[in-house]
Amino acid sequence: MTMATILKAINTLPTKERMKIVEQVLRTIRLEKPDNPSPSGDPWYDDPRNIAIVEEAIQSAKEDKGKRTVLMSKGEIRAFLANL
Repeated sequence: MTMATILKAINTLPTKERMKIVEQVLRTIRLEKPDNPSPSGDPWYDDPRNIAIVEEAIQSAKEDKGKRTVLMSKGEIRAFLANL
């Protein structure tokens, strides 16, 4: 059975039944990637290195080790951004 045939069969169902199928598919997709914390399933979070960066930043913030910079003017903001 091809995907087109399946979709055609689904489209003939009443709306309520189609919604049940969509919900089941979404649940299945969510179960396939339980480690991705992004509600939208952003693939950026699939890379363990990115997760490590986020976890390190969270831990640093909890330990208050993060460097804080207060920018007071447009000039300071521009200078800060230029140095990134």
